[in-house]
Amino acid sequence: MMILGKSDRHEIGTDMIARQRITSLTLATVCAALPLVTLTAPVAQAGAALVTMSPAAGGNCSVLCSTTTNQSSLGVMAFRNWTCQDGTTGTARTGCVSTSQTMWLATNRTTPAGQDWDAFRVDAGYCYRVLLEVPGKAWTMTYNRSGMSTPVYVKVEDWGLATVKAQRYGSCP
Repeated sequence: MMILGKSDRHEIGTDMIARQRITSLTLATVCAALPLVTLTAPVAQAGAALVTMSPAAGGNCSVLCSTTTNQSSLGVMAFRNWTCQDGTTGTARTGCVSTSQTMWLATNRTTPAGQDWDAFRVDAGYCYRVLLEVPGKAWTMTYNRSGMSTPVYVKVEDWGLATVKAQRYGSCP
């Protein structure tokens, strides 16, 4: 158990962004090391909140589910289950998903809160620009399937967020 109290917050003062970054970094470090974590973290000025986290298995979760958001002008297909034993947020493979549970995300749609959606598809012939976020880290990836005849599937870990920013057929946006 890790407890962050007032003494941990005094160096960062009232800067909410700094507190969120420190909490996110701590959260990522703790969650990566343990299958079940109980964490007390600072919440605004009011005190502390208790959060229990367990990496989702079988597509269900209550806190920190993997999430995909579509901010592009075209639809995106999300997949409930990543079937390979390896991979982290941003890993792209030509297999590794179960097609039994899918969700079509129209423009400005997000996978449902409280549900774990582990992957999305980059369609054959298309190029996607995607913002990937996990606690303590954010980066942009380009998945280029232009000229390819098969799609690729991109993993989104528990506590990860993938935001499809743009996509285009035949070349990268």
